[in-house]
Amino acid sequence: MTSNTIEPLAYAAIQGRGIAFLPTFLVREALEGGQLVTVLDDYLDRQVVFWMLWPASRYASPKLRVFIDYMSEHLRI
Repeated sequence: MTSNTIEPLAYAAIQGRGIAFLPTFLVREALEGGQLVTVLDDYLDRQVVFWMLWPASRYASPKLRVFIDYMSEHLRI
């Protein structure tokens, strides 16, 4: 059975079960805490850019505002 999320890969890497190519925002705390280390930094040739788009309106719904604030805080590198 395959998983459609990357959280199990992050969990396995943090548990010391191998190497994983994961987005920094997903494993930031483990990197800062020393649970994970980066390897092959000299071979990374690109960065991924995330864009968030939502319908323009004067006021965002409370749910949308919380989502935007959360993503803005946690996707910063």
